[in-house]
Amino acid sequence: MSEIHFVDTTLRDGNLSLWALNMPIGAMLPVAEQMDKAGFESMEFFVGVMFRKYVHEHKENPWDWIRLGSRKFTRTRLRYTGGMHSGFEKTPSCILKLLAERLISYGITLTRASNCWNDYESFKPELDELTAIGMETVANLIYTVSPRHTDEYFAQKAREAAAMKPYRICFKDVGGLLTPERARTLIPIIQKNAGVTPLEFHAHCNSGQAPLCYLEAVKLGLHTLHTGVPPLANGSGQPSIFNIAQNLRALGHTPCVDEKALEPVRDHFMAVLG
Repeated sequence: MSEIHFVDTTLRDGNLSLWALNMPIGAMLPVAEQMDKAGFESMEFFVGVMFRKYVHEHKENPWDWIRLGSRKFTRTRLRYTGGMHSGFEKTPSCILKLLAERLISYGITLTRASNCWNDYESFKPELDELTAIGMETVANLIYTVSPRHTDEYFAQKAREAAAMKPYRICFKDVGGLLTPERARTLIPIIQKNAGVTPLEFHAHCNSGQAPLCYLEAVKLGLHTLHTGVPPLANGSGQPSIFNIAQNLRALGHTPCVDEKALEPVRDHFMAVLG
C-alpha cells in the first residue's frame, strides 16, 4: 500500500470547466489560506485565458489574483497551466515568454503544458525555453480513442515525452473517454515507456468513469492524482478529493491530504454557488 499525493485543480480547472471562470477574485481569496492547509502537493493556480475573462467580463485585474493570491500559499507549490503557446489565439511568443517570466517572479515556477497532437518534437523547444527561464514543465500525454491511438502509439509517445526530460509526464484524459478496463491495459504501457520520469494522472468526469480510473491507476502504482473540491469537481471537472481520498483509504492506501481542512473550503464554494 502506498501514499497518494494530490494536485488540486479547484481554482483553475474546476473554475474553468464547471463555471467558465465566472468566479471573481474576491470569491477565491478568502479561502486561499485554508486551502493551503490541506497538504496538496501542488495546486493549479492560473491560466492565461483569465486575462480575457476577468478584464472583459469581471472588470477585474488578473494580476491582482497573481499578486495577492500567491501570497496566501506558503506550503503549496502553485502551477501555471500553459506554456509558450496560447491555444487558438495568435499571441506573439515574446508576450508569452514575458508572462512566464512574470509568473516566475511571483514564485510560480511549475507549469503543465501540451502539444495537442502529442508532437513532442515540436514541443521540445518550448520546454527548453521554459526551463531556461526557470519554469519546470509537466508535459501532457493526451488520451483519446481512434484507430490511430493504439498501444504502440502511446508507448512511442511516452518514450518521446520522457526523452525531453520534463519535470513529469501527465497522462491526461481531457474528454473523459478512458474506461477502467482500458486504464488497466494502457497505464502499465505508459509507465514502462516513461521509464524514470514520474507520472501523474489528470482526468475529467464527463462520462462518470474518471473516479474508477483513478482507483485503477493507483492499483497499478501511480501515486499522483488531480482532484477538485466540490462543487468545483466532478461533471466536466476532475473527481472530488473527498470521494477519491475515502475510496483510497478503504483500499488500504494513505491519501496525503487533510479532508477536515477542506470541509470549510467546500462550504465556502457552496455558498458562492448558492
